[in-house]
Amino acid sequence: MAVLIIIAVIIFLILLTLNIPAEAYIRFYGGKLDIKVKYLFLSIYPRKEKPPKKAKKGHKKYKEYPPLPADDTADKEQTDTSETADEVIDAADTEPDSSDDITIAEKKERPPKQKAEKPPLMDRINGKLDELAEKKNSISLLMELIGEPLKRFGGKLRIDDVIIDCAAADEDAAKAAVFYGTIGSAVYNTISFLRQFAAMSIKSVNISCLYNTPSDKSRFDGECKLHLRPASLVNAIFAVLFGYMKDKEKYSPVMELLGKDK
Repeated sequence: MAVLIIIAVIIFLILLTLNIPAEAYIRFYGGKLDIKVKYLFLSIYPRKEKPPKKAKKGHKKYKEYPPLPADDTADKEQTDTSETADEVIDAADTEPDSSDDITIAEKKERPPKQKAEKPPLMDRINGKLDELAEKKNSISLLMELIGEPLKRFGGKLRIDDVIIDCAAADEDAAKAAVFYGTIGSAVYNTISFLRQFAAMSIKSVNISCLYNTPSDKSRFDGECKLHLRPASLVNAIFAVLFGYMKDKEKYSPVMELLGKDK
């Protein structure tokens, strides 16, 4: 009986910890991305760097022995070999060298190397299209496999305190206006798309247009906070694995697409 109680308590603690939401803070300002992930009063990312270990005191030092006496015979042998090597080099310099003539003749006789010709552009495009057509079935099966679990996973995700601050800048007023419209449509379309899958609360959205300003002054800043229970991620993973195990033959092209040939 005591064993069953201990097992039940362990299962309860595991379920409790999996249902406590983790928080992720994402900030992007000045082209720098800052991500912080916290869970149960613990900072999961970024991890603190451990201080370098200090050397332990009390290590014995090795005794320093006096250098060995020099060997005169080795020095004599080195001087003799160096003298013979110099003589051989001098003799080689005095003899006529016909290797230059041979190499020049060989270079003339050798045919020039031909570069590998690339296939025409249309052939390459057709080849890419054929590859995509072959993978179309695998991609559709992948979306079928992860589509429903991904929707349920997105429904458990919450995005809070969204702040967006963008500016379209250009010295040409017409280009700045077009850029401003492009950023606005991209931002609001992205927000509407995400709201179909996840709950979202927005603090502020500011999109401005800077005329007569260099284009490098454009900015794309923002921040948000994500809340997610680890149990939702575990459920999504198990749903995908169960769907694959249920019909391996049907989803075998998915594993080939991921590079895991069975």
